[in-house]
Amino acid sequence: MPSDNLAASFRGISVRYGDVTALDGLDLDIPARGVFGLLGRNGAGKTTAIRALVGLVQPFSGTLEVFGGDPAISGWNTERISVLFAEDGLLPPLTVEENLTVWARLHGVRWREATSLAGAVLESTGIAGYSGTKVKELSTGNRRLAALARTFMLPSDMVMLDEPTSSLDPVRADEVRRAIGRLAESRLVLLSTHNLNEAEELCDRVAIIDGGRLVVSGPPGELERMPDRYMVRTESGGLEFRGSRLEPSSNGSVVVECGDPAADVLAELLAAGNRITEFRPYRKNLSGVFMDLTGGGS
Repeated sequence: MPSDNLAASFRGISVRYGDVTALDGLDLDIPARGVFGLLGRNGAGKTTAIRALVGLVQPFSGTLEVFGGDPAISGWNTERISVLFAEDGLLPPLTVEENLTVWARLHGVRWREATSLAGAVLESTGIAGYSGTKVKELSTGNRRLAALARTFMLPSDMVMLDEPTSSLDPVRADEVRRAIGRLAESRLVLLSTHNLNEAEELCDRVAIIDGGRLVVSGPPGELERMPDRYMVRTESGGLEFRGSRLEPSSNGSVVVECGDPAADVLAELLAAGNRITEFRPYRKNLSGVFMDLTGGGS
């Protein structure tokens, strides 16, 4: 069972869709508080991991615990998780406030409490002035903020946000990020994003997954400071290092973890007979780490 400091724990989780393996023995811990970023290229397994967290897909192997329970079991408490997908599901004919209060009422919140809560959440997202505006009359940015506000209406322990700033101009995207920061103070926000600058700004911790497996996890600042790690490419793909055969990741590179100076590591690799075509330390920002580990953009 996850500790009080964990919201979810993946242990050897594998999910297949026919002949396609979406998650391949994923091991991942998700903390119970703060903003946690789930990063990866298209097809890396992010969406499948999110669907598993809310019980929409069932792993064929491994164990998954979310708040101490199995989300794939009927009757699991789904009220502990709120999700904002790309399609926001707002009702265009209703006002912003009506969308929020109706959503809360559908989940058992009393009307007076729902109305009060809607006002507070709209204030936190910066669109209190649009509470009486019909959703169909909102700009794209304000509609996204309204959807974000609705996601935070329920007393959930985990809020999942899938690309919350996609298609927004820089000003509105910044407003959404500030709102997320304010609203995330009392619960976990799981942020799935292709915007690495956004992840670096918002996230307390991130996990990069590739090929359905965890590549690396930790605070962005720590991932950016990895002087003891080197990216290596060889003519054969893998390489020999200190008596072990290291195989390449999906992008064709091998991670060598060693605290020795770069020149000494390179000389040792060459002496072992490796035909090296590329050798360099990790780059010093999250975007660079992501590119190094996954072989390209998202």
